[in-house]
Amino acid sequence: MVISMAFYLCVAAHYTTFGWTLADKNIELWPIRCFGLDSHHLECKSCAMSSYSFLAVVIVSVLCVRTVEGDVIDSPQNTSQLHVRNHVTVAIIGGTGDLARKKLWISLFHIYTNFPHYNFTFLGCGLMEPGPGQKRLKEIFVSTVACRDETCADKKEKFLHILQYHKVKTEADYKALNLLIEKKAKENNEAGRLFYLSIPPFAYTDVAKKIHFCCRPVTKHPWMRIVLEKPFGSDTESAQVLADEISQYFSEDEIYRVDHYLGKTIVRSILPFRFSSRKAFEPLLNKDHIEHVEIALKEVNNVKDRVEFYDEYGTIRDVIQNHLTELLVLLAMELPENLSNHTEIQEKKLKLLGQIRPLTSAKQAVIGQYDSYANEVSSNKLNSTKASDTCTFAAAVVNIDSFRWQGVPFVLMSGKALDQQATYVKVVFKNNLFKFGQSRNFSEQRQIIFNIAGGDIRVPSILIPKTFEKPHIVDFETSEEPGMQHYYIMKPTNDIAAHHGLLLDVIHGKHSQFITKEHLVQSWKIWTPLLHKLSKTKPVIYPSNNIMQLSVLDFQFFKDRINFLGSGGDTVIDDQYSDNMLPHNVAHVDNYFRQQKLTSGHLDDLFKKLSSDILLFADLAVRLQGVFHMAISGGKSPVRLLQHLAELGMSFPWRYTHIWFVDERCVALNDERSNFNMLESNLLQYVTIPYTNIHPMPVELHHGMCNASDNGDNLYAQYIQTSVPSKKFDLILLGTGTDGHTASLFPNQPSLYITSKLVTLATGVPRDVSERITMTLDLVNQAENIAVLVAGREKHDIIHKLSYGVENATQYPITGVKPINGQMTWYIDYEALFG
Repeated sequence: MVISMAFYLCVAAHYTTFGWTLADKNIELWPIRCFGLDSHHLECKSCAMSSYSFLAVVIVSVLCVRTVEGDVIDSPQNTSQLHVRNHVTVAIIGGTGDLARKKLWISLFHIYTNFPHYNFTFLGCGLMEPGPGQKRLKEIFVSTVACRDETCADKKEKFLHILQYHKVKTEADYKALNLLIEKKAKENNEAGRLFYLSIPPFAYTDVAKKIHFCCRPVTKHPWMRIVLEKPFGSDTESAQVLADEISQYFSEDEIYRVDHYLGKTIVRSILPFRFSSRKAFEPLLNKDHIEHVEIALKEVNNVKDRVEFYDEYGTIRDVIQNHLTELLVLLAMELPENLSNHTEIQEKKLKLLGQIRPLTSAKQAVIGQYDSYANEVSSNKLNSTKASDTCTFAAAVVNIDSFRWQGVPFVLMSGKALDQQATYVKVVFKNNLFKFGQSRNFSEQRQIIFNIAGGDIRVPSILIPKTFEKPHIVDFETSEEPGMQHYYIMKPTNDIAAHHGLLLDVIHGKHSQFITKEHLVQSWKIWTPLLHKLSKTKPVIYPSNNIMQLSVLDFQFFKDRINFLGSGGDTVIDDQYSDNMLPHNVAHVDNYFRQQKLTSGHLDDLFKKLSSDILLFADLAVRLQGVFHMAISGGKSPVRLLQHLAELGMSFPWRYTHIWFVDERCVALNDERSNFNMLESNLLQYVTIPYTNIHPMPVELHHGMCNASDNGDNLYAQYIQTSVPSKKFDLILLGTGTDGHTASLFPNQPSLYITSKLVTLATGVPRDVSERITMTLDLVNQAENIAVLVAGREKHDIIHKLSYGVENATQYPITGVKPINGQMTWYIDYEALFG
């Protein structure tokens, strides 16, 4: 009866044995068969616990645990035959190679140290002869594991004692290896055999075949598991072929395909974080609240000694198809009902992969190559007949066809020789959330960041805006970082090495962190079409690690389209854009155009964004100098903008704002064609601004409209010189016409060449244009900020021409606008941008 009671206590306490918990769904408990008890022996729930109860709990826990995927113990017919299966053989094929030296042996030592109830045999296997191989293997282990105390040193010596080298090349070698394993198995109670193939993929099939025929247990009780490292093929076809070949010798539940990024602490924590915070965050992870998602793996190192491999694979095959795609899946997949249900997790992952739209156009990615890569290839005597087009940088925009994520761009980016070492996932929210008691300034608080490695924080962490409820994540603690006061920074209390955790999962028979055959093939189906499209694309050359010149890699992205900012940083607007390529569900998109900042959006959203920016400029100027000087040009586009500014009401510092005019028609100020009339009708009558702060151009003085003898242009220039500090306006608002004119500076106009004046009569204007007064380019380019507003489908042709970086102020006056020390931003609506 004590044993029966102990069994119940064991279940209630989720007692842990061999690294499993009874809460995991792959555990079966056999109390009746194990002890020959009838069901009525389990009915005594109120029996008093004797002094032996705890011992009974341990006995039951140890002896009555059986995994579905592999036995830990037998389930004998009677208790006299009962014994524990705890001997595990771990054989590393390629045991003296680079991966084993850097990652595997240290991870296995930690497992050996922390799980003493296992009885291990560790075998390093390779092509070297036994004597040199054993020496090399022990040298690797000794140099890899550093101990700081006697306990560790003692365990290190014991590990060295059981660490053996074995040569494997021929079938006879593998049969000899099996004899060694069988000998150990007879001396102990065998739980299973783990073969880790730390070798090139081309050797997988041959080695798997030899292991299958030579090294399988003679009985079905010990489990058999084989571990494979990426790459798993180079496209859909090769991945399918490799998977089919391995499947001839091992069943899918025996195969563990490793993507080591899935073993990193923060990556392993993405699903638990989502699950534990599902009430707070899951309702926000969708198209209604997410603007876009960035997934990046940036490296400062070059390809080093991996040139031969890298020249064959490149960044997309090496990193994006696997590591970054897996991160996308973990973030975007639907949550399972239970995180312990590994089968359900794999099903959810596969479903999400099936919803990712395959990348079928070269316009969905950009690629680059760092400047010294070609020399590295040549020095390795690769591709000696032609220059290599292998990309060392790539960025791609991915879309998911699901109700949750429809229209949300996922930007995946990776590269070598970049500005910093960082791996992260950024979930960027739309700026449309409102929290009572919180600031509306979300500029620093609009993203959740999974900082996997490196970056500004440098340690693995999860950053959650403080505008949200503080999460509680098991085995994480909150910390503070300078400059990150807007975030809860959650750091893991124990950052376990990736291969350490993954090797434990293999030993425990847990598949959720590994790549299934279906998963593998589906992932390649997403990327293979793009790889074929890019095969003839030349990568952009970028400077290695030069942060000041890496702007050549600046890119802009839309819903399912991405492009570099062009030669020298220019954005090229292609006429082939279609409606489904526009950034849906996004109020505005910030990118670059002609080496200057670009904000684009639907017209009304664009006006809201520009009016908001003007408010920021005004607040900053008033705070710094007590006054805000803004100059406005005419045209149709500013009308709606002025109305938006009027709607800002008292939140705008009108009392300290001075409004000037960039240009004016030579008509009466109350004429409907007058820029002043436009301003008065749409703004001035709705806001409280001192009349002394409004500065119309003097178009009518003594001798009629814009009479040269009145010197109206010179008077306005003198007024500016005495009123505007250093003649530098805080903001000048411009537009551009279909012919490329700006302000009242038209193509081939003599006024374009005036450098001695700040304001001038616009001589030589087209016949169908009234005479005007205008600021010169010399004055405009002295401004602190210049905003160029372009709206309407009729402006598409000129925007298209300008996007190619044309520099001809005579033909296109807008190209002469180049702030000397200020900033220029283009505000272009989608109709003008895409036609």
